[in-house]
Amino acid sequence: MNRLQFMNRMKEGLDPLDAQERAELLSDYEQHFDMGLSEGKSEIEIAVELGNPEDLIKEALGDRYFQDFQDRELLSQGRVHNEELTPYNRSSQGSPSVPKETSNQGTTARFFRAIGLVFLDLLLALPIALTIWALWISVAGISVSGILAPLLAILDFIMIHKQVVLPELFVSLVFFGIGILVGIFTLWSMRRLGQWTAGYFKWNRTVLKGKEH
Repeated sequence: MNRLQFMNRMKEGLDPLDAQERAELLSDYEQHFDMGLSEGKSEIEIAVELGNPEDLIKEALGDRYFQDFQDRELLSQGRVHNEELTPYNRSSQGSPSVPKETSNQGTTARFFRAIGLVFLDLLLALPIALTIWALWISVAGISVSGILAPLLAILDFIMIHKQVVLPELFVSLVFFGIGILVGIFTLWSMRRLGQWTAGYFKWNRTVLKGKEH
């Protein structure tokens, strides 16, 4: 399944959602495809990573998925008219779909989820993330220092000793090699940390919107 097929199925399956929630989900999937393509992955590989569209639709709709499926079956069989559908499926045509009590309950639940996420982020996630990124900055500094070692040796030769100091030159080349190796690891880890950080923020948004089951 390529990108177009995946997105078309998600657009069709997420139709019972309100326009804003549906647009946010579709935007998340588009961003995932863009990120994957920038890393050299194919559209098919990215679609496999995202998972089966039917499972994603079930997760996003919850109980609405099964009601939507039943209503579509009844419509296809001609057993009900459109005005007899459940409120969830009439919502896309402008009819009120969610009772006020349900809306208030959803707002309250979202408020408490937000409070829980704030404490989780401040007490656990943020300190861990800052520590990891601080370590990454330290490793990156070591890499830069190693790569610049030969340059410092050359400046020392030009400005101070006026002659080649072989031990110093040898040590600077060793540090240069170490700096290159550490630099490769630094670039790889930066991309991974970026993905994990973005994934964590995405998870926060998902939990806040109440789609985690």
